[in-house]
Amino acid sequence: MKKILFTCLLLLFAFNVYAQTVPFTFTIENIGSDKGNLLVGICANAEEFAEREPCKYSFSMPAKKGTITQQINIDKGKYGIIVYHDENGNNRLDMAMFGKPTERYGFSNNKYGAFGSKPPFEEALVNVDGNTNVTIKLRK
Repeated sequence: MKKILFTCLLLLFAFNVYAQTVPFTFTIENIGSDKGNLLVGICANAEEFAEREPCKYSFSMPAKKGTITQQINIDKGKYGIIVYHDENGNNRLDMAMFGKPTERYGFSNNKYGAFGSKPPFEEALVNVDGNTNVTIKLRK
């Protein structure tokens, strides 16, 4: 009987530790206008970050010129974050000729690839293992 009780308690403890979410606070700076929405993707792997698969966490929120801070609870892990300011409400980042974005965008760690493109996933990773704060400054 003691073995069964001990095993149940051990399994309960292991499940609690594994399934734990933590507070994640992100601040988005340099929002150009109150128009449209901010589209946020919190990606758990390179395929999601490359937008070949949906990000583990994704949502939108109304834009507000200046700075927005938001807190959510997410699973512990390493994530790459993508933010777009979708001013015209078409749910995508609009591009001009030669692929230059016409709307503001940003990535975690404020990293960018060549010519302002998306950085490698490894450079954008943020380790979320407790109460974590991230600031992303949008650019155009």
